[in-house]
Amino acid sequence: MKKIFNFLFALMALVLAQEVQAAVSSEGENTISYSIDNETYVQAGGEGPSVKFRFRVEAGVAFSALGLTTDPNDPAITKEKTINFSTLEPSFGLGAEMELLRNPDISFMGMLNFGYQSYSKDNQEVKYGQLQVRLGTTYIFDRAKKYSPFVYGGVNGNYLVGFDSKNIGAEYWIGKPSFDKKSSDMLGFGLFLGGGENMDLDGHDLRLSLEYGFNAIPPLEIQVHSIGLKAAYVF
Repeated sequence: MKKIFNFLFALMALVLAQEVQAAVSSEGENTISYSIDNETYVQAGGEGPSVKFRFRVEAGVAFSALGLTTDPNDPAITKEKTINFSTLEPSFGLGAEMELLRNPDISFMGMLNFGYQSYSKDNQEVKYGQLQVRLGTTYIFDRAKKYSPFVYGGVNGNYLVGFDSKNIGAEYWIGKPSFDKKSSDMLGFGLFLGGGENMDLDGHDLRLSLEYGFNAIPPLEIQVHSIGLKAAYVF
């Protein structure tokens, strides 16, 4: 026990000595240097690692292509029955960012989005609202500049609301219970990737981006690919 106490006391004394040395270092104010395995590292002054939560709101529109996919091994329906639709899809989202580093700027994002989809072709129609929880990471290349490029990406979970179809069910979901509209049938998943330009507005951010998204609802055999424009404001 005494040895442990002596070790901790020596460690505290060493840390204190390093802090005093850093305070009077000739390297300059707010500069700390230290050595590990004969290699010297310098941490410049300025904003260091921190955690900051920021509110985020965004809106956008995407061109989406919906495909009703079938199991090629299903004898009731073959790939010839696959139906594809295209439409413009508006969306709106609220969420927050957990900012970890300022330079470089790395943050984690959590969003709740709502979008509406309505696809029609040859008197066949699929329409639904989509609640989406998005989790991702954003990287801004140079926070010190007023304008800086950024990239982001992540995964999402989906839940369809008000799902409806016309002239498709009897032909497409033959022998399938999908139209019972069970909660589990409305659940899906996806991913998103994007990039654009970040504008610093006195501590707030305005971001314009181009985004690719993929979403799937396996029980309903729905897959959606989308490319869209988004504008986000981070307070």
